Amino acid sequence: MKILNHIFKSQTSEEGVFFNRLKEITSLRPVNLKIYQKAFTHRSMHVKDVHGNYVNYERLEFLGDSILSVVVSKFLFDKFPSAKEGGLTKYRAKIVSRENLNQIGLKFNLIDLLALEQKINFGENIHGNLLEALIGAVFIDRGYLKCHNFILDKIIADHVDVEQLEHSVLSYKGLLIEWGQKRKKKVKFTTTSDGGLDPEINYTTSVFINEVNIVKARGISKKKAEEKAAKRAYYALNLRH
Repeated sequence: MKILNHIFKSQTSEEGVFFNRLKEITSLRPVNLKIYQKAFTHRSMHVKDVHGNYVNYERLEFLGDSILSVVVSKFLFDKFPSAKEGGLTKYRAKIVSRENLNQIGLKFNLIDLLALEQKINFGENIHGNLLEALIGAVFIDRGYLKCHNFILDKIIADHVDVEQLEHSVLSYKGLLIEWGQKRKKKVKFTTTSDGGLDPEINYTTSVFINEVNIVKARGISKKKAEEKAAKRAYYALNLRH
């Protein structure tokens, strides 16, 4: 942990920058600052503790993911007393979706707290990963109740439109496939590697309805290209969910 202390040396005074940013984000006073330092240490640092274990945010991310799921599940259980299991599951999936967590982590600007020796080209998921790691750190540092309140007050209340959950779309691809099954129409996605000039665009997806190509879309990953194409098809077909 000496390396970690060195990394954050300019920020670990009692009222340092790192400490204050954590208070600003969580509205909580950090007690064990080292656990938060771990939550913002990337594996590329190759930091090890005195027992030889690697120190990075990934284990805290795993823990935070579990805590977030429990808190969101209980929140939805109380918020929608007449909702069935399937509906509650869909609502939870929308709140804890990778895209949604990435957006929240980005709004918190968590990546600015990440300890790095050199710049790395991260994917978009880094924002959601750090958010889950922060949740895990809060849970260990301040306990379940404080962590529960942080999730409700700072994540759900500030960044989730609960009243619109029923109308928000988790996956346009899923909706399109479901529509095809109900209408007895063959929906097919064809995705290929993209050799275009833009290095950020790696895949092209075409959507076929009954063998007719209705839309195309490009994306940085196969999943994003397919979802983008599905969204275009959804609106091109004037569907409603």
